[in-house]
Amino acid sequence: MRMRQLEAFRATILNGTISAAAQKLKTTQPTISRLLADLEYSLKLNLFHRRKGRVVPTPEGMEFYRKLDEVFDAFTKLRTAAEDISRDKEKELRVISLPALSISIVPEILEEFSSNHPDISISLNSSDVVSYFNRIKDDDIDIALGNQMGEQPGVEQITLAKVNYICALPPGHPLAEKEFICAADLEGERMIGLDSDQILSFQQHADLYEAIHAKQQFSTQHSGNAYALVRQGLGISLLEPFSAPIWAAAGVVIRPFYPKLVYRYSAYIQKNRVQVGIINELLEIATRKFKKYGTS
Repeated sequence: MRMRQLEAFRATILNGTISAAAQKLKTTQPTISRLLADLEYSLKLNLFHRRKGRVVPTPEGMEFYRKLDEVFDAFTKLRTAAEDISRDKEKELRVISLPALSISIVPEILEEFSSNHPDISISLNSSDVVSYFNRIKDDDIDIALGNQMGEQPGVEQITLAKVNYICALPPGHPLAEKEFICAADLEGERMIGLDSDQILSFQQHADLYEAIHAKQQFSTQHSGNAYALVRQGLGISLLEPFSAPIWAAAGVVIRPFYPKLVYRYSAYIQKNRVQVGIINELLEIATRKFKKYGTS
């Protein structure tokens, strides 16, 4: 029994036909057929029924496949563990986050981390929401930081904090005289909306804006855009607090908002990836930094 035979068997089960398995493994159909025949001979088991050019797993074949899948999962974990240990040894860390975090809280996290590890090379990138959630699954990303999403196959989600959103007011707005802003204060005001999609939802915003009969001429999925629109006096918005100090310095008025709008933020790593020392340390720092903005 050889590894190549097992790969051919697994690919045939997963792809449904010998030709599809051959394409997946970048080989020929006769080669896959020969590997399957040799595997059956070595195991003394009939793994497939042959019917008019098609193969259908036998009950014994499916039972063997279930055990084999556990073995392949173990091999995957070993391979990713070796890659992670090698990467840790190479002193390299690759981080991705959403834009609002990459210009606010993530630099705080990396400042503390890099002071402890001045010899580690760090790559920080940000992207739009769709690309961000796709790249979480890429092998070249060690950790991702952003809004919490639904369960995703192959991705482990570590909640960092439940975060209160703040009220951002244009410079000189009459509501700036108040110490905090409540929903009733926003009745009939021009509000800048946050767009939801299938990945990232701002349903709490939508429900609130509907309840207060908000006027919405502008909307965006990026808080940086929303802050900029507020700075220009185009409306009020309820936004993430991480980049609030940056925009407050530019004249945007920041106030607490009640009732609280709370959204979760998380770190993401691949489930098969071993959390080597530097990843665990970065998670600990991120958890502390995010909790400054957290609510119980």
